[in-house]
Parts: sequence; structure tokens; C-alpha cells
Amino acid sequence: MGDYDSVRKSSSPDFKSRGEVQIARLLDRQGIRYLYELPLAVSDRGKVRIWYPDFQLPEYGIIMEYFGAMGKGSYDDQVKHKMEVYGQMGLEGVFLKEPCFQGDWPGRILSQIEGILQNRLSRFQLRSDRRDCNRQHRRSQ
Repeated sequence: MGDYDSVRKSSSPDFKSRGEVQIARLLDRQGIRYLYELPLAVSDRGKVRIWYPDFQLPEYGIIMEYFGAMGKGSYDDQVKHKMEVYGQMGLEGVFLKEPCFQGDWPGRILSQIEGILQNRLSRFQLRSDRRDCNRQHRRSQ
């Protein structure tokens, strides 16, 4: 992780909002590597488009988006559409809005990340159990 640390310190991204700065600080404190606004190809309305999620957590395969301008009609519609596209593509993410920075917000964000990873593990274990069951069934025949 040494290379990452030196790059992070020497070329801190220009975050677009106070919320993004808070998220980046949390990820840094937790030692969670992230890439800021890395291009991501998505399939949107039958076309390939390039989007720039706020954060990608490459070691976890998770994206994070901070939606700081909620309450503005067209922005809200764009957020809803973006989340639908991510879902259709099977991209898992943590999607945050301004009110998320209240109380134990770091704990809630980390719990969301952990929840995604736990769900993946459960799906993997279920598939593994099914394979084992199928193997045993074939042996008994």
C-alpha cells in the first residue's frame, strides 16, 4: 500500500463538495483505497456512456456516489435514473445524500460497505452449498 499512500499525499483530488471531502477522509482513515471519478462505461438507454462515479473502491468492487443537491427536481430525476442504471448493470454501491452526515455517519457508511460484502459472501456460500449438494447427489446415484 506504500505506492498508493505516496500518490494520495502528493496528488490529492479536487473534490467537488464538502460531502466528498468527508467521505474521502473516512476512507483514508479506514485504509480503504479509492479512486476518485474514474471513468466507468455504463449501458444507458441502449447506448454506452461514460460516467464518473465519485468513488470506486477497487478492492471491494463497490462504487460510492454522493448526491449533495437533492431536492431539485431534475437533479432528483437524474439520481433516480443513475441508481436504476447501476442496478440494471449489477453494480453495487453506497449511495449517499446530504442528511447522511448526521450522528454516527461513519459507522453507517462502513456498515453499508460491510453489508454489501456480507451479501456477496452469502450468495457465494449458497452457490457453493448447491454445488456440494449436486456433487453428493451424483455420487449417490
